[in-house]
Amino acid sequence: MQGIPVFDADSHLFERPNLWADYIDPQHRDLALRIEPDELGHPWLMHGNRRLMLTWICEPGNYESIGDLIGDHREGRPARFDYARDLPASHWDPATRRDCLDGWGVEESVCFPQWGINWELWLGEDLTSLRANMAAWNRWAAAVRHDGRGRLHPVGHLSLRGDLDWLEGQLAFLDTHDIRLAMMSTGLVDGRRLSHPELDAAWSLFERYGVTPTFHVGGPSLTGLVDAAWVANDDMDYMPMLSFPLHGFDAQLALSDLVLNGVLARHPELRVAVVELLSRWLVDLMFKVDAAYGTYRRISGHRLSELPERPSDYLRRQVRVSAFAAEKPAALMEQLGPILMFGGDFPHPEGYASPLAEYRAKTGETMADDVAAAFYGGNLAELLHR
Repeated sequence: MQGIPVFDADSHLFERPNLWADYIDPQHRDLALRIEPDELGHPWLMHGNRRLMLTWICEPGNYESIGDLIGDHREGRPARFDYARDLPASHWDPATRRDCLDGWGVEESVCFPQWGINWELWLGEDLTSLRANMAAWNRWAAAVRHDGRGRLHPVGHLSLRGDLDWLEGQLAFLDTHDIRLAMMSTGLVDGRRLSHPELDAAWSLFERYGVTPTFHVGGPSLTGLVDAAWVANDDMDYMPMLSFPLHGFDAQLALSDLVLNGVLARHPELRVAVVELLSRWLVDLMFKVDAAYGTYRRISGHRLSELPERPSDYLRRQVRVSAFAAEKPAALMEQLGPILMFGGDFPHPEGYASPLAEYRAKTGETMADDVAAAFYGGNLAELLHR
């Protein structure tokens, strides 16, 4: 590890209550998301008069720090904190976050939104609101990039829905501000798979502007894959219990489609990031896509897409996946090759207050220098087009 610059592929910046209104196009201000307290002081993510989800302030490494707060609301007790007043600066302020990096031994860090990973679940059918609030976050991301002084890499927020003019405009904006990652849903796009021929031009745009499409865990991950009846008994609609054993399944489906239906082969400069969706499944997926490609040809008599290389080769070359410490990434990479990434997930309760030190202690592993260089920085640098 000595001398290897460490890049963290996963952290989050919490949105301030009026962030979307501050950065949204003025003509859409009435569509802006916001965070406001209810009668007991519990902060809610709001869209118009609609309460989308209860928000919270969490403590890194402590799940109960949110469970207790959500329990307070469920039992009708007053809120323990004021979101606007008590949100720690390290959770939301880019300058403060930048200054944390030296103490953590981290050179550069990726910053995902906090509530942005979920709200698409409720606004998916409202394309105007969807785009307006995504664009607002992207403008904020440009400010984060500036204040981060090259050390923070905020992740843009995009959708492939609707016409491609909006997508190209947002990609051009991200490119101008050197924002190289953009979060997007793993799900169907207006009823079309990600590999649909009508979306091929979208993947060309990602290549042209040098932006990496990024899949991250969030509310939309499970929807569209299972019928709502499976989770009808669960009041955590953005994070139901059954989403945990299925964690990463949506990414596997999306990647299988992109590989087996030829998107990665047709777009060799395209890179895909998968973050906070586990990584152990990647070993099985490598085997499965290769087996599926051969088996389908034998039983159908043709190929849906002719691939010059094995499907798993495209995954190894063009996809990078963050790994949790408990997954033992060094052992996984003995099977996969050095394609995983370090992610400390600050300030989430499953993350770490001191991301690098605590992550390394939990893995208990050593890595060869070349593997460590890829895992702790090189793979993310590739996604950032460095």
